[in-house]
Amino acid sequence: MLLEIKNDINEITRVCDLVKDFCNSNSISGTGYHNVILILDEMLTNIISYAFQDGKEHTFTLKIEKKGKCVCIELIDEGVPFDPLKQQTPDIEADISNRKIGGLGIFLAKQLSEKMEYQRLNNENHLKIRVSTENKEESDGSKE
Repeated sequence: MLLEIKNDINEITRVCDLVKDFCNSNSISGTGYHNVILILDEMLTNIISYAFQDGKEHTFTLKIEKKGKCVCIELIDEGVPFDPLKQQTPDIEADISNRKIGGLGIFLAKQLSEKMEYQRLNNENHLKIRVSTENKEESDGSKE
């Protein structure tokens, strides 16, 4: 699936609805489905909120496909260079009143994905994310 997305926060609902249909048609459910939606919500929010600093309307691209037991996501935008993999890991052990604001969404997306890769190519951010579609009980034989 290939989508063009506007840098408008209202696009997140539209995209998540289309990704839900994609997951349903590819028999992706449970933990795999929830991880895909949560990761996309976080990454889309970051691009829409921070990538384009001129206040104008822009579009960016989402490519998503199922490969074996994974969903492969690629987000491509012409926004300011931003490598989420180089962001400092938030101190999740710190008292809430002492924590810095921000960074938890990227941290969560990293934790829920199998692999993330970033490249800056041709003045574009390319973020590739691989997410397992296996539910925990399917992959280790346990039931929660």
